[in-house]
Amino acid sequence: MFDFRKQRMGNLVPSHAGSSFTLARKLEAGGAVGVLVDQKFRKGLMTKFFGHDVRTNPLLAKLVRQFNCEVYPARSIRLPDGRFRLELEPAIEIPRKPDGGVDVNATAQLLNDKVESWVREYPGQWLWYHDRWNIKKHLKD
Repeated sequence: MFDFRKQRMGNLVPSHAGSSFTLARKLEAGGAVGVLVDQKFRKGLMTKFFGHDVRTNPLLAKLVRQFNCEVYPARSIRLPDGRFRLELEPAIEIPRKPDGGVDVNATAQLLNDKVESWVREYPGQWLWYHDRWNIKKHLKD
């Protein structure tokens, strides 16, 4: 799957230990990165998603804190006849602490809220291959 995507999408960074350093080097060099923010994350910040507690990866918020880069939400909408429309939204305002630093927790929540709004707009567009809310674990209990 990774090779298939890389041929069509350019330089991809698989999610594993060390990925954050690769993204940071790209930003440090003045480049741009894209991050999938709706992924299940076993560690991380406790946030809400559709009213339920979830762990959210703080990586994007930490990159913003370190590099003061802008964040442009983007999504792909499936259209008829196998076509897609890529939507790039204006930069979002990153939540700040009173001292001006990036509020990592509030930024992670803001990103969850953005994805949730997209899912609510087009619920038939969304498919998760992972158990974001640990439903399987709760069913066993």
